[in-house]
Amino acid sequence: MKSNFEVTFPLVLECEGSFTITFALQRDTTLEFTKGMYYLCGDNGTGKTTFLNMLALIAGRIGKKDINYQGTIKFNGKGYNGEDFNHIKAAEIREKSFCIFPQKAFFLPVSTRDNYIVLNGSEKKKAESFSSQEYPDLLSGGQQQKILMDIVLDEKKPVWFLDEPLTNMDGERRHYFWKTLNRAFKKGLYTAFFIDHWMDDEIKNDDNFRYYSTLCVFMENRQEDKPPDIGSKNIEIYENNSPEEFFIKQIKKIE
Repeated sequence: MKSNFEVTFPLVLECEGSFTITFALQRDTTLEFTKGMYYLCGDNGTGKTTFLNMLALIAGRIGKKDINYQGTIKFNGKGYNGEDFNHIKAAEIREKSFCIFPQKAFFLPVSTRDNYIVLNGSEKKKAESFSSQEYPDLLSGGQQQKILMDIVLDEKKPVWFLDEPLTNMDGERRHYFWKTLNRAFKKGLYTAFFIDHWMDDEIKNDDNFRYYSTLCVFMENRQEDKPPDIGSKNIEIYENNSPEEFFIKQIKKIE
């Protein structure tokens, strides 16, 4: 299953009537994300996670036309802020097409099998690969990370949102993560968005990644009886349309 994101800027998200974050492009007004891996590079607080959450239907005025909301996000031709779009349709797209890691968390005290059924569907064959007698709260931190990867990262879903997935992972878990990602790109995974502060230099210096675009991020916080707090930052986006070689490089480095 292919995936295509088309984003029309400026993309504005207003929170609680006082905080506004605006994403714009240095050039042009439209950005497309299709096949491959997209790496978002920027300092802490630049809005990388917010931008991914808007693409992943977690943040934004989904299904509501509003004069304070500008810009459009379309996934496979469906506009998130279209008149015929609502939270039910958003949930259906997330369930069918998106893996969001590591935003989901375990339900406790519930077995790993029941966690899979609750968090990522009820595919019987995959559910049986998890234990009905194993409980996440009794596992080590590393074991929990591996189980959560297995539950959330579905190889058949075409889009993965990976928000600092390598944080606190030891070498064994990083090895498992890169192998999972490489295997998924050979199957159903089509587009992956990736944030990780530890990978900046490695990705910028990798021959298979190319600079794609820069998001200009404007943040405005207006509180009563206080002067407005206004700032701007940038997010650089790098693209790799055939990332398997990069994954193999990461796997070999750990081995």
